Amino acid sequence: MKQEKAHRLMWLALKEFAPEWTIAGPCVPVSLADPDHWLSGSETFGFVLRHRLTGATRVLGKRRGGDPAASYHRGVSSLVLEAYEGGSTDPMRRYAGEIGVHTVTCALATAV
Repeated sequence: MKQEKAHRLMWLALKEFAPEWTIAGPCVPVSLADPDHWLSGSETFGFVLRHRLTGATRVLGKRRGGDPAASYHRGVSSLVLEAYEGGSTDPMRRYAGEIGVHTVTCALATAV
């Protein structure tokens, strides 16, 4: 998957599941060559997400970095992005929950 496509799919997923978060940096491929990278599969992408109101930062695809206030998480797999593109939203919803950005809607909260 090309980085541009991964970026577009992540942007759409955030819009749907976590509208208070935005992509704050480029989409980057995550590699085994870098010991700080945190993969999710054979083709993984990293992003920096920022909360629109609080400024909280989530770094996806890295185990650690230079921002002590940020939280670091495994990257997003191209398989998760492809499933989202194909209409299967559950893998992306679970990933968004894992990284702490999923917004539970009132309808979902009352259905549980």
